[in-house]
Amino acid sequence: MVNGTSAVMSGLESDDGRYCSMTVDQTVSQQTVLVVEDDVLIRMPIAQYLRDCGYKVIEAVNADEAITVLLHQETVVDIVFSDIDMPGSTDGFGLSKWVRERRPGLDVILAGTVPRAVNAAKELCDDGPLPKPYEPQAVHDRVRRLLATRKAKGRE
Repeated sequence: MVNGTSAVMSGLESDDGRYCSMTVDQTVSQQTVLVVEDDVLIRMPIAQYLRDCGYKVIEAVNADEAITVLLHQETVVDIVFSDIDMPGSTDGFGLSKWVRERRPGLDVILAGTVPRAVNAAKELCDDGPLPKPYEPQAVHDRVRRLLATRKAKGRE
């Protein structure tokens, strides 16, 4: 709730006709999702979908780039949404462990296709991993749920 106001929006239509249903408990522009995905054909559509839903989105092509973003303490990130299997010095699991150690309280959603990776992600994600291919609305729902849980626990 911001300034004593809470709004509920449903059926918010994006530019391409898809709908985002959302509950807004804080100014949407204050909620930032860091999308970490090496495949541009996956990263761009989900980043745009989340923007259409009202989130600020920062894009990173791998965990190394995401860590560079997260090292800047002044950069506000509310949720990290990351692929599991990526090139670079670390993968999504390594990024998740790095976040837990250096940015406690920052939630991470992992997404992957490889069964071994998805099973291993269960140890790092409270709600379990989000299997690929994922629907944009499923990502949006997971982001909303994590932000609501954080607010309920008082760790905004």
